[in-house]
Amino acid sequence: MQRLLIVSLAGAVFAGPAAAQSLQVNYPGDASMDCAAITAEVTRMDQFVLAANAQASKAEGQAQGANLGAAVAVQGMLRTGLLARVPGAGQFANQAANAARQRAEQVKAQAAADIQTASTRKALLSGLYSGKACDMAPVPASPLG
Repeated sequence: MQRLLIVSLAGAVFAGPAAAQSLQVNYPGDASMDCAAITAEVTRMDQFVLAANAQASKAEGQAQGANLGAAVAVQGMLRTGLLARVPGAGQFANQAANAARQRAEQVKAQAAADIQTASTRKALLSGLYSGKACDMAPVPASPLG
């Protein structure tokens, strides 16, 4: 039972999220975007921020799960006497939990950087939107032609 817990704990530590997509503040075609494209891109930035927050929350949950798993594993090894018979078993469980915490911190730092980039891009897009007078009501055509 303890071996299964330690193996599953190690698997959770080393299974990282898929590579995140790269985001830039501006792209060469930004200035030529129309109002609808700007609005769609702002929506995409909002979704990007939500995804980054979800990824950070998931990493934090995995780290908390690893901490709990390590504590349970060490307690189980203490109660069964396995900790005395297998030197380093408790240390391995604690190292796995520490690795999960470090990975969670890395993911949270990357998510914060991604959110900052998305927010800056959204501000740039808002400037483009205003500069193109997208928020202005269209002027009705003159009946005199």
